[in-house]
Amino acid sequence: MFVKILGCATSTGVPIAGCTCNVCTSNDQKNKRTRCSLYIESNGKNILIDTSTDLRQQALTHNITRIDLVLYTHSHADHTHGIDDLRTFNFINKMEIPCYGNEFTINNIKSNFKYIFDSSYSAGGKPKINLNIIENDMDYYGTLIDPVDICHGEWKILGYKINNMAYLTDCSKVPNISKPKLKDLDLLIISALRYRKHPAHLNVSEAVELVKELNPKTAVITHMGHELEYNDLLSKLPDNIEPAYDGMSFNLEY
Repeated sequence: MFVKILGCATSTGVPIAGCTCNVCTSNDQKNKRTRCSLYIESNGKNILIDTSTDLRQQALTHNITRIDLVLYTHSHADHTHGIDDLRTFNFINKMEIPCYGNEFTINNIKSNFKYIFDSSYSAGGKPKINLNIIENDMDYYGTLIDPVDICHGEWKILGYKINNMAYLTDCSKVPNISKPKLKDLDLLIISALRYRKHPAHLNVSEAVELVKELNPKTAVITHMGHELEYNDLLSKLPDNIEPAYDGMSFNLEY
């Protein structure tokens, strides 16, 4: 299974437009972050987690020409507003794309992007997607996908365990009932917005403590704001935890 982090920024992206802080003006490519999403190749299928605002550029940068399945974590703009770019994959591959999320997320997508699902004519075409509610684990052509209930402030959203890795973005808390699914993974990708506390996101120290509890072989911090400078954060993290960067990839066996 091949896993690539397409984007690892919070909702503003990094650099933030107009900001002159040391991270936003950094020349280090690892401090240049597009909005959060994950790409997986497994058993001949290409899986995308979230259609980030930067999906078009991410697909061009990483030569992604086909998407077979989309998994949505939640319906905030930075995780869904690239949805219209799915239509180009429809055109190229002549196929409808199945998309999954929890009930709240699916209902929000239907409401936020009504034009996709109504009967009105669009000369430029609409994304051809099939929305589905995921409540239980599923075997997707030999890839085991298990939705994981997590908290994003007051919102109940989904992380995903895929084979023996898991992706938890925009996480503020993992309920105890979800933790057994996340123990002793090969790879855990988990969000941490900044060093200071935030009501809807883990901060760095909270993410580190959760990683220690869940005990993965390797952990990666994603969904980072502009307060986190790559090399500075790397120097402060335990040996088995590192910051993400756009294009970071892993080859996993299962």
